[in-house]
Amino acid sequence: MTAEQIDIADMQCWLFRMAQIRWGLSASDCADLFEGHDILGFIERNYGLLHLSSYECALDEVATYLRNEGVRLTC
Repeated sequence: MTAEQIDIADMQCWLFRMAQIRWGLSASDCADLFEGHDILGFIERNYGLLHLSSYECALDEVATYLRNEGVRLTC
């Protein structure tokens, strides 16, 4: 893995765990949400912009993406 690939994987892991906490989801439900909407792919494709701010801001971008996909989040 390249250094950037490691950084992307790190962000994906952190945002997954942060999403669980913020949205009150079990690991299984969060995994279903991330898989159903290709959130890991979203993070990878947009890493160039997402890594410029905090993980909190990156999770806000994920939430915006999900809302635009019609997902109702509890936050």
